[in-house]
Amino acid sequence: MSKFASVLISTRNRARLLERALLSLARQTMKPEQFEIIVVDDGSTDNTAEVCERMHRELPNLRYIPVGAHVEIGLAGNIGIQSARGSLLLFTDDDCIAREDWVERMTVVLEQKPIIAGAIASPTSNRIKLCHNIAQFYPFMPDQKAGPVEFIAGANMGFSRSVLEELNGFGESRQLCEDMELILRARLKGYIAYFAPDAVVTHDPERTILAAVLRYSSEHASETVLLRNEYRSLLRTPFVLRSSTFLLLAAPVIALKVTLSIYLGNSHLIRYFWTAPVVYSLKLAWCWGAARGLRRQKHAQSKNEV
Repeated sequence: MSKFASVLISTRNRARLLERALLSLARQTMKPEQFEIIVVDDGSTDNTAEVCERMHRELPNLRYIPVGAHVEIGLAGNIGIQSARGSLLLFTDDDCIAREDWVERMTVVLEQKPIIAGAIASPTSNRIKLCHNIAQFYPFMPDQKAGPVEFIAGANMGFSRSVLEELNGFGESRQLCEDMELILRARLKGYIAYFAPDAVVTHDPERTILAAVLRYSSEHASETVLLRNEYRSLLRTPFVLRSSTFLLLAAPVIALKVTLSIYLGNSHLIRYFWTAPVVYSLKLAWCWGAARGLRRQKHAQSKNEV
């Protein structure tokens, strides 16, 4: 019998999406007694509690943990880790739909590898969602080959409990990019993440207009660029990502280079070549957001020096 697994979902005010995610976990090939589902409610004011109570009838292995007041995403994740009973911890988001064999496949690989990144598929019926997922999750598309990867994505990742205990969990002050910061700390300790293309969730967010995904890309870039600089020795971060001025000047070239690498690096994406202009615009938004993050950091440092 496989080791007992815990599936962790942190959520806030997205009851409809959460119910859809939980329904996908109710259809797993893994027997309910072999895994648990922990929903950490980060201060929701909608009907999240009612959804979990109703879903418990179909998911006897579901545990609902209300945090109370809204906390940062890293702290919510750690509350889930501390509450989990499993030796294998699987993470997904409330806007994801797990394939029926997701828990089983994640568990099988995680018994061999201490950190895994699962695959992230995209709906193809909505152009903006597809473009957003290609831009954000292209390293984790199901068509990519299994093997070591530099990063993981919180939408589909797994850890042995011992690894998370050694790392002391997520950074509790983080509002964004807690998954990236965690894997960077793990890499400093010599851990390598392994990509499991057969362990699939579909990322199906509510963002369906271009302005929303541009804003999302920009907001995340303002944090990820700081992590790239904080861990520049590990990541060999180029100088252009350390200067807001140079970053803005080079943005068209950076966005073009990254966009080309996305499609050339995965031949299966060529059939979606028509998404390239939007993906390029999302990478431009990333550069703009990253430059804003660098300026904000410089301003904060200047204030501290006064």
